[in-house]
Amino acid sequence: MRNRGAANSEDKPVRVEVKDVCGDLPILETEWWVMADMSIREATSSDIQSLCRLYYEFHEFHARAVPERLITQGSLAALDDSELSTTLQTIIDDERAIILVAEVDGQKVGLVEAYIRHDEAHPLRRGYRYGHLQSLMVAKGCRGRGVGRRLIEAAEEWTKGHGAREMRLDTWEAAGDPVGFYEKVEYRTLRRTMVHVL
Repeated sequence: MRNRGAANSEDKPVRVEVKDVCGDLPILETEWWVMADMSIREATSSDIQSLCRLYYEFHEFHARAVPERLITQGSLAALDDSELSTTLQTIIDDERAIILVAEVDGQKVGLVEAYIRHDEAHPLRRGYRYGHLQSLMVAKGCRGRGVGRRLIEAAEEWTKGHGAREMRLDTWEAAGDPVGFYEKVEYRTLRRTMVHVL
């Protein structure tokens, strides 16, 4: 699945090196680089090693935001990703789930993980078939350039193609959280989990 936008041929992008979880990735310093150079596709088994690096960054971001709830995994070099690799293969093989990856110049710069779920109808509740956005991750050096927005759009298209009526997600609320980003792409609060420390 490729982005449909086209770059203005008169623009002269400047390449800079950005060190992030993906390694040294050339990034274009223009507003349109994602539209020109990024592709989004369904993940395959051959992507699992790269996906583990992105999921590592995803977890560490949240572990720093809510250290009273999540535990850091330590250094990436020391990470045993065998369990995660098995889990990712299960997701890739599941017809009710999808992992989409964003690539620039052959490098994985982001992912989105989504599922098809159901709220069964009940005499007091309406039935819903919906998508659940489990994970959205963009490598640190590539944020703020439209990658996350395009990944969400792709996941929403996949969800609609499976007959879902809406996309839902859960997110931690903490300093630096993505709530503002989700509001920009027109997500709203449906319900809250509230906590009182005793």
